[in-house]
Amino acid sequence: MVASNRVWLLFGGLCVVAGPLFAAPAAADDKSDCAGSDPANGIPACTRLIEQAGATANTLADAYVNRAKLHLVASDMDRALADVEEALRHDASNIDAYHNRGVAFALQGRYDEALAALEESIRLNPNAAAESHHTRGRIYADLGNWDVAMAEFDAAIRIDPNHVDALISRAAGHRIKGSVERAIVDLDRALGIDPENAEAYASRGALYITTSRFAEGIADLDRAIALDPNGGRAYGSRGTAYLLQRQFDRAIVDFDRAIRLEPENGEFYLQRATAYAMQGKAKQAIPDFDQVIRRYPGHVRSYEIRAAMLKRVGRRDEAIADYRKVLALEPSNEQSKEALRLFGVEP
Repeated sequence: MVASNRVWLLFGGLCVVAGPLFAAPAAADDKSDCAGSDPANGIPACTRLIEQAGATANTLADAYVNRAKLHLVASDMDRALADVEEALRHDASNIDAYHNRGVAFALQGRYDEALAALEESIRLNPNAAAESHHTRGRIYADLGNWDVAMAEFDAAIRIDPNHVDALISRAAGHRIKGSVERAIVDLDRALGIDPENAEAYASRGALYITTSRFAEGIADLDRAIALDPNGGRAYGSRGTAYLLQRQFDRAIVDFDRAIRLEPENGEFYLQRATAYAMQGKAKQAIPDFDQVIRRYPGHVRSYEIRAAMLKRVGRRDEAIADYRKVLALEPSNEQSKEALRLFGVEP
């Protein structure tokens, strides 16, 4: 299978082994750094722990598991998988090793192997498998199988009712299935557990916007941005709230920020193009529609609006080409047929 650009969400499933893992004579800083989340400090620390004389099999397995996790954070899948194999050589029943193997395979688009590794983690210790259920759910969601994904999220939450990431993921499933209020309930619960979670605020704010609860939505998105100023999604959602309220200048400022943070996200270009088009700013809208169409070549509405913008600035032949493209994608589109007739061209 081919990896989707949404698999990055699986980083929420990386497992850090807790507690006092290592025996003397390792330095306390090495133990802490190896179990941390910073590859620059953690990977060398784990290496020193692995190379220390007299390390037990369990100590080695835990160090390899943590170094594998850090390689995952650094997007070095080959080294992560190599460390997982070493961990399992020292401890064949290490559930965290199987979990990290699953994450590495998923990030490579090897979903069947990922699911098998996570299933083994669950089999070895079903009562400590919340993270593996959650990660399996993320994979199934990425594959578009939301029924199975939701069952996995439910399983994670049954094992760990305070699993914030699983609550946020299940909220996304409720949204996909059209149950906005159930999604908000899960996000309320997540924020009750972790009131500083930027992703939960961004998700709830976006949901409020879809139900025209603009003041609540913008408040949540403001909070998300304060907690994580580098989150493009929150800027994009807040821009949409302003757009829907016809506050075009404020919307464009937020879309500008979102695009700077996530320049490959076509949705942000589409929203900014729409804001420009609604103001009649054809010259500014056209390049953004170009960006949308480059990413989504079958997006009918972008061709249709770009055609109108091209007509506005006198680019007749290009406008005709766009209207013809609309009809190629949507032969029953009467507006484009009429637009072509006004150009003196038969549809």
